[in-house]
Amino acid sequence: MRILIAAGGTGGHVYPAVALAEELVARGNELNWVGRPKSLEETEAKRLGIPFVSMPLRGFKRKFSFSNLTAILLFWKGRRLVLDTLNAFRPHLLFALGSYVSAPAISAGLAKKIPVIVHEQNVVPGLVVRLFARKVTKVALTRPLIKQIAGSCEVVGLPLRPGICLPRNSDYYNRFGLSPDKKTLLVFGGSQGATSLCSVTTELAKDWEGTRSDWQILLQTGKRNFDDVVGRISTPNLTAIAHITDMGKAYACADVIVARSGATSCEEIAAVGKPAVLVPYPYATSNHQEMNARAHLDRFPGEMILEDSLNLNTLDESIDRLKNCEPNPKDPEERDRPLSHLLEMIAQNAKGGGKNGNCSESAT
Repeated sequence: MRILIAAGGTGGHVYPAVALAEELVARGNELNWVGRPKSLEETEAKRLGIPFVSMPLRGFKRKFSFSNLTAILLFWKGRRLVLDTLNAFRPHLLFALGSYVSAPAISAGLAKKIPVIVHEQNVVPGLVVRLFARKVTKVALTRPLIKQIAGSCEVVGLPLRPGICLPRNSDYYNRFGLSPDKKTLLVFGGSQGATSLCSVTTELAKDWEGTRSDWQILLQTGKRNFDDVVGRISTPNLTAIAHITDMGKAYACADVIVARSGATSCEEIAAVGKPAVLVPYPYATSNHQEMNARAHLDRFPGEMILEDSLNLNTLDESIDRLKNCEPNPKDPEERDRPLSHLLEMIAQNAKGGGKNGNCSESAT
């Protein structure tokens, strides 16, 4: 089967596609990937040996801006590139993640009457999903939406990249320069980092040097914050890394997690079963990160701190209340279920009919 993947932007839009792509490749399917040049999605596609088509794109601003004219022009240029790819590759299905990076591909796929499955990670659908939900073949959901949308929607969960759920191992601590004899706080703000989380974490490290000497901190800063954080580190209990490539090993070391509440972060934290302090990104579209956090905390241990309430004291108090929570990871069958559901959905809806329940043979 030939499948075109359209996914890009933040790690939250890339890593679920990576999880699906790895399994599809392992089963012998032929893939192409469209996304932005010099991006995380290009890096991941090339790592998997998947041909990559670059589309220079720019996101739309929610208020009037002349830069939106450039975004519109780039959208149509990207759509043309995808149409050329569709004509050459002739996929049986287009699978897209619901970010602006996917919009030209979804539009082109619909124009060519190719089956299109769009995955919405958040409990509040984004603009791209709202625009195309009526027209695409299926909208796959991570969780039930807070507000329903038109279209054929089905809750399937969120596929997780391999290696997320790992047991504790002293080698993992050594990899990050940590001590296996201390409790570990893992802090990250998504693949691009979060300035406010970096700032409060450096304050926390200084405070803990005298009050919590049995704790250490592993902080993913994001590339743009790394130099600033390193320049402010004054205690040995804080390890800063620009981008953690082995998140499963970082999760394995963690006793408590502090993170933004993007959908992928929430699902990974739920899978590893660690308590978390969630700090929603306050400028997320339709406040979807706060909604994600509330949905997560309805089922899993943790607390939420809104951005304007985030400081050394509120964070320290939340961690203190969570520090004795025992890990409760999902069982492997439950973790793998979203990927199985997506593979079945692809097989059933691919052009040529659902002849291949395992997505392993080419449709005709």
